[in-house]
Amino acid sequence: MQGDVVKMRGGSEEASLRSGAGEYGFSEESRMFDGEKYSSMKIRSGKGYGQWVSERVRAAMTELLFPRKCPICEDIVSPRGELICPECTGRIHFITEPVCKVCGREIVSEEEELCSNCKRHRFSFEYGYALMSYSDEVAHSITRIKYTGAREFLDYYGKKAAELYGDRIKQMGVDAIVPIPVHKSRLRKRGYNQAAVLADIMGAALGIPVYEEALNRHKKTAALKELNAAERLKNLTSAFYAGYIPRDLHSVLIVDDIFTTGATLEAASRCLKAAGVERIYCFALAIKADG
Repeated sequence: MQGDVVKMRGGSEEASLRSGAGEYGFSEESRMFDGEKYSSMKIRSGKGYGQWVSERVRAAMTELLFPRKCPICEDIVSPRGELICPECTGRIHFITEPVCKVCGREIVSEEEELCSNCKRHRFSFEYGYALMSYSDEVAHSITRIKYTGAREFLDYYGKKAAELYGDRIKQMGVDAIVPIPVHKSRLRKRGYNQAAVLADIMGAALGIPVYEEALNRHKKTAALKELNAAERLKNLTSAFYAGYIPRDLHSVLIVDDIFTTGATLEAASRCLKAAGVERIYCFALAIKADG
């Protein structure tokens, strides 16, 4: 269904308390509440007007009691209602052309088609995109998301990804977005999977279903940062297994937080292809510089 965020087996949509009305996909026929529109028809999750009003009140209370913090400076966002401090957007380097034709990493020369990493390694996915360069500021922000519960930072990154890459993602004709899973022990410790939260935000903005359980992780891999590309891939090869793959799932966009050597996305791509998915594209929140 257009605009649905689908979690296979679970069958429910998890809406953040900070979600705005624009995330619910209104029709033209609408009512006004607190300056926002609410469709007189059921919103896509099937919630009635009373429940929607209740959620908006709770969202307003959440913002009042726990003001949103900027994903870069971590101060309270000013002005209120924004997802990032306007001046902090200048501290993020969003990926620009020329980029690698495979992974989407920035490259120096327009005459080159591939980054040095993609010249050395062949990948199973068609091609990929990345939102930002992996700078110190971005690295710190992602660390806060993953290890200190700052999942609200993903609201900005997910919506920015949809804004900058939405048209291109739709042109791919993907049937679903599939987040890279984390091991159950890490999920219990963190309380959420950052890639799944990112996928949900992007899926809601683009009207693309999210199949969170299409890909699962049954192996808790060792830390990858000290391993080279070959060691990373070997470490991850048996980490993933396919879950429920519908017959009409032919093309997917895999979403992850960081692209370093591409080993994680390659292992996931191989797993999904072995399960029958024909075309696989990738999106990373941040990508490390070429070289």
